Amino acid sequence: MRQRRPARFVIAALIFGALIFLAVGFRASGEFLVKDNRVKSDAIVITQGDHLDPAYWMGLQLLRQGYGGTLLMDARTDEISFGSSQAGSATEFMKRTAGELSDRVKVCPITADTTAEEALQVDDCLKRSRAHSVLLLSADFHTRRSLSIFSHLLPRYRWSVAPVTDGRRFGPQWWRKREWIRTAVVEWEHLVWWETLDRWRFRPVSGQ
Repeated sequence: MRQRRPARFVIAALIFGALIFLAVGFRASGEFLVKDNRVKSDAIVITQGDHLDPAYWMGLQLLRQGYGGTLLMDARTDEISFGSSQAGSATEFMKRTAGELSDRVKVCPITADTTAEEALQVDDCLKRSRAHSVLLLSADFHTRRSLSIFSHLLPRYRWSVAPVTDGRRFGPQWWRKREWIRTAVVEWEHLVWWETLDRWRFRPVSGQ
């Protein structure tokens, strides 16, 4: 019996350590989704999302702070509301609100249904802007996946990302609210899907 106690102690310690690891990973899984490595770049790109207004105002602020020479907002041309597409409404809104930055703020028209498809369409807009480095603005929970996708598909640009926070949809302590839980679970599903499957389906774009 005395010879078995050390083995039992080791097993118990391993189980306890595994539980601690799982608990820490559980709590930190929301923070892992959020990435912020912003650097000054040639262009700032606001990725497509359900709530673009906060990202737009943040983009203007970063533009004034010298984080980019041009601000591009991804806006859909195939969604019509009250007689105007998202891209059309965004263009008119920018004209009214961008002020002295109006000549440096543009819409990047897209029809993509996935972030990977969006990245390929953004490439056309970046070519026209002659950018070599890009700062992405994305919903905070989407920043890690956005940076991974854009960096993989468009490797000729230098990428960084900054999070746009929206407390209604997500928070790092994701288990505290029902909507945050839903957002975290869905985003983790998308991240795993990208890293295990879509990363190998979508080939990087080469050339200029």
